[in-house]
Amino acid sequence: MNVCIFYYDGFCEFEIVLAAAEFSSQNVITVALENKIYISEEKQKFVPDKTIEELNPDEVDLFIIPGGKPGYLYENSILKNFIKDMNKNKKIIAGICGGTKLLAAYGILDNKRCTGDSSGLKIDADYIDLFRNSIVLEEDVVVDGNIITSTGQAFIEFAIKLGTVMNIYKDKDEIEKNYKWYKNIKE
Repeated sequence: MNVCIFYYDGFCEFEIVLAAAEFSSQNVITVALENKIYISEEKQKFVPDKTIEELNPDEVDLFIIPGGKPGYLYENSILKNFIKDMNKNKKIIAGICGGTKLLAAYGILDNKRCTGDSSGLKIDADYIDLFRNSIVLEEDVVVDGNIITSTGQAFIEFAIKLGTVMNIYKDKDEIEKNYKWYKNIKE
């Protein structure tokens, strides 16, 4: 399974680190628009494995877009076309927090149920026009067809939902065990 995590300057690494951990036994590929060092919101440095142009969208099983402030990417035609190609081919695309805004800007969330931002999409927020054609729900994680969206604060639930959708767990007990471990719930 090919799991791709998208890097951009200012992406929020903590929102996707558990998802990366859940897929550590899979082929995790980090991708970005350019081959350069990216600085996360937490001021960590990341170097992608590949650029978007080096990646075949048909070979992607799961594409994860972390939160942050991706507004400067809304008009990027290379990324937009890549994501639209994956969506057309029903590849699983997941966005958390600000990553959902990027999906909305590209029209991927049109007529889809979704959530996003830090703790949920606010109807009076300056970004809400991006979601004018979406069905906004007050849920932590929403799956609608091949699209998964999450609030930033639900990063644990996001990681577990991605693993569940991608069938990486052997059974419900493994899902529950992983969830409890992340939440520090003692048996």
